[in-house]
Amino acid sequence: MDHKEFLKSLVCPLTGGTLTIAEDGKTLTSEDGVVYDVNENGIVNMLYPKELLPGDAREQYLYDQAFLRYDKGVSWVFETLNHSDEAATREFMIDLMELKPGMKALEVGAGTGKDSALILNRVRPGGTAVLSDLSPNMLKLAQDKLSADDVNVHYFLGNGSYLPFADDTFDAVFHFGGINTFSERKRAFDELTRVVKPGGKVVVGDESVAPWLRNTPTYATLLKANPLFRAEVPIEDVPANVEDLKLHYIFGNAFYVLEYRVTAKAPEVDIDLPIPGKDFVDNWRLRAEKAVD
Repeated sequence: MDHKEFLKSLVCPLTGGTLTIAEDGKTLTSEDGVVYDVNENGIVNMLYPKELLPGDAREQYLYDQAFLRYDKGVSWVFETLNHSDEAATREFMIDLMELKPGMKALEVGAGTGKDSALILNRVRPGGTAVLSDLSPNMLKLAQDKLSADDVNVHYFLGNGSYLPFADDTFDAVFHFGGINTFSERKRAFDELTRVVKPGGKVVVGDESVAPWLRNTPTYATLLKANPLFRAEVPIEDVPANVEDLKLHYIFGNAFYVLEYRVTAKAPEVDIDLPIPGKDFVDNWRLRAEKAVD
């Protein structure tokens, strides 16, 4: 997929409607007149809403200011967490995506491209990696660092709660390190799942100290020093149409990773199936009707 084909694949991040590409390829316009710019470096600004919600705007500002020192700071954090092996743990997370050469993958919150480089390696040769972030400075740094040899790489500024792609576009989606602060986290989980083909993987993670460690001395200090580690794993935000969900604790059990496989439809319980061998009618529906709340 070349750059022009990538632009054609984008849709309105709110409605999913078509976008009109200008003849010079520098803008995309939605059916209701909203214009999205294509920067000189090829990065498409698909941010929606145009004026971000306060929490998202704050995160964008902070990352834009910290992009040059970000990698060192993150590595220090992981080193403090039981002297974790950052490189090996990142490999573990990307392995969960089950990527193969030629596949199409999306990373939301690509940052400076540390995990992106691993994604590119998995889909080479011939695959496609689409990388996004809220922060222009972070995403440009990733673009400058990453090699596009034998792989198609495309970049866009975007809000993970409003993805500019049609349903079932990607083989897998990855996000790590920001969803705790998303202003519309439930919507983000819905979007991350929506754009993955049935059978594909979604892998999401962020801070959350494991429950059995929260009262131990050093972890209690960590929770006090950085409230983000107090976050609970957002299981309740996972959409219904998933299976094989697994929860992993990583980086000294201070971060979580959720992985799950997308299904074509949500599972259902057959509440009217009769119990076999009974000489009278009985099923879940009848039991529910007789139950006392």
